[in-house]
Amino acid sequence: MALSASRNSNYPQFNKLRVVPKDDSETTNAFLSQSLVLSKDRTLNTDGKTTFNIMKDRITVVNEKIDYSKNGHRLYWLNTIVGDIKNNIIGIYHGVRKTNLPLFFGEQEYRFNHRNTGKQMMDKVAKYISKSYPMTRKQITNALNAAFPIFAQ
Repeated sequence: MALSASRNSNYPQFNKLRVVPKDDSETTNAFLSQSLVLSKDRTLNTDGKTTFNIMKDRITVVNEKIDYSKNGHRLYWLNTIVGDIKNNIIGIYHGVRKTNLPLFFGEQEYRFNHRNTGKQMMDKVAKYISKSYPMTRKQITNALNAAFPIFAQ
């Protein structure tokens, strides 16, 4: 999960959710390169894992252990959103299969990123529809079947 926050208030703005098949430097680098705008004037806050050190030449990395007992620690909003997603999986959806995780994460990402849309919702929907292409059921099934070997482990 990547979460953008404003520099002043650390209040979350947008997130990116993806299923990561392996927890290593190459996978982390690929996900962050695809999901973030990388520059040295931006900061990547992490929990002390060394897999994020690969990004140090492209973005400022604050990679220190977090004291979770303190209120308002650097990853507070990230942990809150992860907790909400876990509660949705357990409480609302009563479990999500590994093969459905990409779709589930896509829905959760959309809900979070559009939580303040309100009256502009139909304008945004019209914009997305005008830029998108319809997919048949067969295309959706093929996409899920192609992703199955990655997430079935």
